[in-house]
Amino acid sequence: MKRGVPKKRLNVHICELPKTSDSNLPKLPPNVKFYTRWKRNFQKLFLVSVSHPLTRHFLRSCAAIAFEKRRHGRSSFWWVIHPCSDLRYYWDLLMTFIFLYMFIVVPYILAFHRVAKSSGPESWYPVYPAYVICIFDIILNFMTGFSSPDGHEIFLDPLLITRHYTRGYFFIDFVSSVPYSWFYNDRILPPGPNSNSILLIPECLPALKILRIYTLRLYIRQIIANFTISHAEEKTVWLVLLMLLIFHWCSCVTHVFPFIIIHLTDMFFVTTGLNKKSNSEIYLMYFHMGMSNFFGSSFIEFHSLGKSDTMIRCILVLFGKGCIIYLMGLKRYFFLITLSIATVIVLQLVQSAAEPELKYQRIMHRVKEYIQEKKLPENLKNKLIAYYEYRFQGSYFKENAISSTLSNHLNQEIMVHSSRGLLDTATILHYLPRHHFLLRLQIFIGVLKPVIYLNEDIIYKSETEGDCMFFIVSGTVALITFSGREICHEKDGGYFGEAALIFPDRRRLETVIALERLEKVSKERYQHISNLSINDENVNLEENTLINVENNQQEGDAKISNNNDNVKTKYDNRSD
Repeated sequence: MKRGVPKKRLNVHICELPKTSDSNLPKLPPNVKFYTRWKRNFQKLFLVSVSHPLTRHFLRSCAAIAFEKRRHGRSSFWWVIHPCSDLRYYWDLLMTFIFLYMFIVVPYILAFHRVAKSSGPESWYPVYPAYVICIFDIILNFMTGFSSPDGHEIFLDPLLITRHYTRGYFFIDFVSSVPYSWFYNDRILPPGPNSNSILLIPECLPALKILRIYTLRLYIRQIIANFTISHAEEKTVWLVLLMLLIFHWCSCVTHVFPFIIIHLTDMFFVTTGLNKKSNSEIYLMYFHMGMSNFFGSSFIEFHSLGKSDTMIRCILVLFGKGCIIYLMGLKRYFFLITLSIATVIVLQLVQSAAEPELKYQRIMHRVKEYIQEKKLPENLKNKLIAYYEYRFQGSYFKENAISSTLSNHLNQEIMVHSSRGLLDTATILHYLPRHHFLLRLQIFIGVLKPVIYLNEDIIYKSETEGDCMFFIVSGTVALITFSGREICHEKDGGYFGEAALIFPDRRRLETVIALERLEKVSKERYQHISNLSINDENVNLEENTLINVENNQQEGDAKISNNNDNVKTKYDNRSD
């Protein structure tokens, strides 16, 4: 009977290596002062957090997260807030409600009280707490790192953060977060001899906060990421919320526009007695008028309109029609007019923007049907679903159909670009000969095969034949000897199994188990040599590279050999 690793080690991995601190901060001496210990605990709030919804988007493995914590915690900029930290997540959660509050309250107070009714500065009192929080948000934005547009790098340098923020939303945040009514206590009087219409400028500046609507979109997406809902459902939630905000803004603009133009008319208040109604009745009436203007339908609130009302109605009708045409133009088919606008938006979303995600959902539905038909156990079911989720990342498209239409040179450039993370972290690739480096690199990348392993998967066992080596793109593996002793962990950029390329007649000396979801590429010996179509010198150069790295860096394999009872050493026959 063939011997192998004990069964208990094949089912569940129990780590025997010493566990380090989750924060990866320098260890404190036992007699440290209270302030130093408090500072360390406080510093943990600034570090990247595994529970942050965006962490897996930027850092795809535990090793990458640990490296980022170590890089941040031991730098001189430890006080900079990581964009994926717990502190930033909870602050963004607070700012989500602050933005929603200001998007609703500021236009309402401006349109229905300060301008229309010439109310006093006390109308702004409900917004003062939000102003204070927005000022703190400006300060925190100067202390929070940011990611590159492609998401491959996170910047924590204060100078870069300051430059990035000042070129972005700083001006909008500043002018929309100042309580201007603190500097004057006047009412906004109608046009006339005593008019102070110049005050309309500072009164309207807080409404610039609406330009932060895209930030609100990101915050809501970040919050929804904590819940297991599909991309289409998340889009629907956002569109419903956005349409409600647009209707609210249309009602405010419809009401305030006649008051801020030169030809101001009192037709509303004189001929209709609208000023005698309650605030809720006035708002409800203009909410209906704003929606009617947006969709281009008629309303019965007023039998005649002034020039200012006609002007704003034309503007809102054009804006509303433009939005509807854009949403309906996302797809080639038109829907029946009798369908409601909300249904049209959802159907357009389902059939156009979310098409890759819908294909993914169909595949996942078939996988679940397959699981039910085969009556797979719960652990196998979870592993199968986890594999598909990690493999397709929530969307499905035919990669082969796209790549088949591209030229070989363009495909190679895409492959090299997609493998940048591996090229940066895999130290063995740094030993490739410099002569024609790019050509060799493209050939090398071309013969790699992507492989995905899940947690507790056995990559290979000891005493088995091997014909390939592995490079770790993201994830962690444990190397275990034949006798069951754990030797070391390999993480992002690591590699193992290289002896199979150099000594194909030898069997594997170790068992390798995945400790987390693992994305790797494998390189087969014989396939590599048969596909290369270059002279033997190049092949020998690569083998020499492997041997040099083997001699200098791979001490783990030597440890494996020393711990095996039946194998003397791994390097006995190198002289052969």
